[in-house]
Amino acid sequence: MAWHSWIESYGYFGMMLTLMFPFLPSEVPLAYAGYLVHTTQFNLIIMLIVAVLSFVVSQNIFFTIGRLGSDRLLARVFKWFRISETKMNQFQRQMDTRGRFILLLSPMWRMGFAIGAGLTGVSRLTFTIATTISFFAWSAFFIWGGKKLGHGMMGRHHELHHYTPWLIGLLVFGAGYVYFRKKTLMKKQNALKK
Repeated sequence: MAWHSWIESYGYFGMMLTLMFPFLPSEVPLAYAGYLVHTTQFNLIIMLIVAVLSFVVSQNIFFTIGRLGSDRLLARVFKWFRISETKMNQFQRQMDTRGRFILLLSPMWRMGFAIGAGLTGVSRLTFTIATTISFFAWSAFFIWGGKKLGHGMMGRHHELHHYTPWLIGLLVFGAGYVYFRKKTLMKKQNALKK
């Protein structure tokens, strides 16, 4: 079952499930939720509350994994969610230099921030407050954007098929550029190490 089917079939609970499992960037279901708010299938305020609640619950689960998890469990979680040790070390250095305010950027890298905050010993109350503030702003922005996009697209979706080949070509070109750029940088780094 696709993620958008969860939202359409199970309503607010489906939205909560979609946002709690971090296999999909949160921007996508939030914007789709905004579109559904535009079509009056959902209420804006309730959708915003559900989004923030699901984020806070999932973040606290990952915070607990970071706080109480063994090295073996953390290694497994890092592997499952592709979190590198170097990224985690960078986060811990940022926490040391910039302080607790770095937690307000947690929507950018959800699991990493939560696990990192658990590892660094941030209090759960501080973490929960920062997470609630940041995810409220994040959710409001994307739900509002999805609602506005839905309003702007009413009656115009038939015009989009003219641009689809260009958009697909641009995406393929961009992905190819990023891939080859990353590959070139890796070769340079390996050459410098030798």
